[in-house]
Amino acid sequence: MVLTGSCMCGKIKYQAVAEPIVKAVCHCLNCQKFSGGASTTNFIIPRSSFEILSGTPKSGQYMADSGYMYHTFFCGDCGSSLYGQPDSAPEIMSIKSGTLDGGAARLEGDKIDAEAFIKRRVAYLKPIEGANQVEGMIQA
Repeated sequence: MVLTGSCMCGKIKYQAVAEPIVKAVCHCLNCQKFSGGASTTNFIIPRSSFEILSGTPKSGQYMADSGYMYHTFFCGDCGSSLYGQPDSAPEIMSIKSGTLDGGAARLEGDKIDAEAFIKRRVAYLKPIEGANQVEGMIQA
């Protein structure tokens, strides 16, 4: 499967040739801050399958609950959150699924496999039926 995506203004474009390992919603406080919302929705993929096609994302980093650094990448022009890379699992990364082209985040038949950091889920959101409920970070 070829996944393509971009930031809102289109200056940064990416591609990954991979099936998502896990499709997950993360409720951690860092994802809430990074997204400006209650959670992020992510496609976890092998890092080796990912490449930037155009543009240069800006990055930030923070200490994750895992005790390792987590690197976030975003567009410096429009501010779109694009992807993240955990030092705790250098072989994987997470694409923010809302950045996928053509509505690929809502492919027919797709489902969320897991929810992470469920203790941080805001009260008005209910568990996703059929999704694995994980207390901490997802181990892909």
